[in-house]
Amino acid sequence: MHALGGRNTVIDFWRGLVLVIIFVNHVPGNILEHLTPRNYGFSDAAEAFVFISGLSVALVYYPRLPQTGILRVARRCLRRSFELYRMHLILTGAAMALFSVGYVISDDIGMIEAHGRSAVFEDTARGITGVLLLGHQLGYFNILPLYIALMLWAPVAMILLRIHVALAAAVSIGIYVLARVDVLALPSWPEPGRWFFNPFAWQLLFTIGLFTGASLSQKGTPYWRPAFLGAVVFLAASLVIMTNAFGLAPNLLWSAFVNFDIIKSDLGLGRLLHFLALAYVVTQLRLGQALQGTAFGAEMMRLGRYSLPVFAIGSILSALGEVIMTLAAVKSSASPHIVGMVFTFLGILGLLLLARYLEWTKKGSTAPRQERVGKSGLVSVSSGQLPH
Repeated sequence: MHALGGRNTVIDFWRGLVLVIIFVNHVPGNILEHLTPRNYGFSDAAEAFVFISGLSVALVYYPRLPQTGILRVARRCLRRSFELYRMHLILTGAAMALFSVGYVISDDIGMIEAHGRSAVFEDTARGITGVLLLGHQLGYFNILPLYIALMLWAPVAMILLRIHVALAAAVSIGIYVLARVDVLALPSWPEPGRWFFNPFAWQLLFTIGLFTGASLSQKGTPYWRPAFLGAVVFLAASLVIMTNAFGLAPNLLWSAFVNFDIIKSDLGLGRLLHFLALAYVVTQLRLGQALQGTAFGAEMMRLGRYSLPVFAIGSILSALGEVIMTLAAVKSSASPHIVGMVFTFLGILGLLLLARYLEWTKKGSTAPRQERVGKSGLVSVSSGQLPH
């Protein structure tokens, strides 16, 4: 894999691409969302996000365990969880403000009722308390709470991996099974129910990412012809099902949801296997390595290097996009789908410009330090830390 200053640039590429897909999917009703991978397979960007998160955490922290000790790694993971918690509250607050303004202008009740917003607007005190406790999460703003929980799990998983891979696998699979039989889940509040993303189930994919990241420095992913062919067949079958056999079998997708385990909240086995098959095929075909050398790849890698601010701004833009599409529907004769498509294109452009700006400011801030280091006769090298 190519590296830049110690970074794994292929991971940056995939992280950036996933961020774009998440943004497109989070502007509900825009035409472009019909082109994203979730329409052609059981898994979607959420699986990729969680897997890459585990992969990145392992690349940053796992090699340091023998030198720094687990307590220091645990403290850093805990600090990262608090950073994510703070960002989650900021994004949720910004979204609620946008939806409030959207409701006042449009008088569309969906602005304050859809996707779990009614819990905040109907009983503000309890709703805000629920948000602060992570017991209530708005639709499209529920992936950071999952990431917070996974960062708390990361030190435990890495200790288990250090002891033995089989032990880590047994514990992770055991927790997953308990989650799937409704023994382990985090409750919602003040509304009844539970977290949309059950972290006890999703930790399995995160742990697989940790294991993959811990193994990357020692060996690559081996090619095994039966596994590759089986993965291709599984992906093809998933494509046929998700497209209702390309329109020839209208009830095929509904039948799959009824009979196959592809539920998203608890990471159904169908979704998990589909993502692992997709990741294996993509890895063996070296698509990331091929695309990162293109202009498109360079832009995606830049997004991936600044993943948290790009995700944050993308989340706010997605809420703004929903407001604008609602205004287009109730206040004008313009097609909200066309307006949403144009907004989504502009939003992607805005995220690309944001990443360029962040890179420019970073270069500006590091130039004086590098100049001082150069004058002292020392060689400046990158720390090689990945955003995680």
